[in-house]
Amino acid sequence: MTDLQSRPRPATSATVSRRRTPGWLGTVSGTGPEGRPLTVSAALGSAAAVAVTLGLTMAVAVIGWFLADAGAHGQTTDALRVGADVWLVGHGSGFTVSGATLGIVPLAVTALLGLVVFRCGRWAGSSSAPVDDDRSVALAAVVFTGLYLVAVVVLSVVLAHGSSGPVLGRAILGSLLLSGIAGTLGLASGAGRLTVWVSRVPRWVRAIGHGSAAGLLLLVAAASPLVAVMLVMGLNDAAAMMSGLRLKPGDHVAYAVAAVAVVPNAVLFGAAYLLGPGFALGTGTVVSPTIVSLGPVPAFPLLAAVPGDGATPSWAVGVLAVPVLAGAAGAVMAQRAYRVTAYDSAALRGFGSGFGAALLTTAVIALAGGSMGTGRMADIGAPLGEVLVAAVASMSLGGLVAGVATAWWQRRGADPVDASAGDPDD
Repeated sequence: MTDLQSRPRPATSATVSRRRTPGWLGTVSGTGPEGRPLTVSAALGSAAAVAVTLGLTMAVAVIGWFLADAGAHGQTTDALRVGADVWLVGHGSGFTVSGATLGIVPLAVTALLGLVVFRCGRWAGSSSAPVDDDRSVALAAVVFTGLYLVAVVVLSVVLAHGSSGPVLGRAILGSLLLSGIAGTLGLASGAGRLTVWVSRVPRWVRAIGHGSAAGLLLLVAAASPLVAVMLVMGLNDAAAMMSGLRLKPGDHVAYAVAAVAVVPNAVLFGAAYLLGPGFALGTGTVVSPTIVSLGPVPAFPLLAAVPGDGATPSWAVGVLAVPVLAGAAGAVMAQRAYRVTAYDSAALRGFGSGFGAALLTTAVIALAGGSMGTGRMADIGAPLGEVLVAAVASMSLGGLVAGVATAWWQRRGADPVDASAGDPDD
């Protein structure tokens, strides 16, 4: 009896809690002390996301100010204001100057904001007490998003003066989407609920989502070297453009930072080019595989990658095959990850993968455009209706054919019993 009473009891959830070490998608469980409530961690994570990203943009602005003229003109507060404006513009706020709206969103800044928000949310989820219900995560997500939104609104109001300043409505919408999506995913990942959520999704939906994301990434990956090659070919024009501006060394750095900030925009314009409709760099202009009609363009180095006016080479039409191949490759990857043997299921999943990739592609291309003032430069971006039609036609077709072809190839390697068995499709 004494031996039985002195024997250590097994640990229970009431006496021991898990310590979670965050990973990129999910958590690693162990044992450790009880953490703070998830809502408190979410509040701290939201504040950290604002502080880190806003501090970074302000620091870059101050450094650029000193590099430009060693602080001879303006004050430090002016540079800090520019950094805060860039932070809000990264949320899609746009900027109004004397009634003219500058609506281009530097997507490199937006991507950086999303990454930091996700990481701060994941830290908040992993450093809190274990949660086993979705309501706790939902409440924490509301706290995270709400505090982030308050910071955006306060800063937008402070920076607004007269007819200039960020557009409050756009800032609110952009911050809600960015902090709501990235922050919630980060919290769920850190708290170990994201993998649970994914497991609840029907298998066919996961297959289509897998193929859609793969198709989008493959098309963007194909557009990246296209933009890089065109930029290399236009280096002489870019150098002549920069020398004509007669900038100081610090101004060259500022131009380089601005160019890097919109590189993702240029890549997405390249994706619109591969789809066929192309994009516009001003009202009445078009850059497509069949024709280029531009006229004068702003003196910006990245625009040296745009081909000259006139008819395009006959081989340029061949780039229209790239979206078909991207949709097909996405469907193949989905079929290999979520295998089905029935031809009708494979066809539907392949078509769904291509169709989903088309929708995602159109959505991200829409983010790349915007206005840069009034008049001719009010129209910059791709014609979204034409992009959607072209993307659906090409990527859905490629996904449909590839889905059926991959299922046929996989059935060839299966024994007769496996090939005739029903598909595990929950």
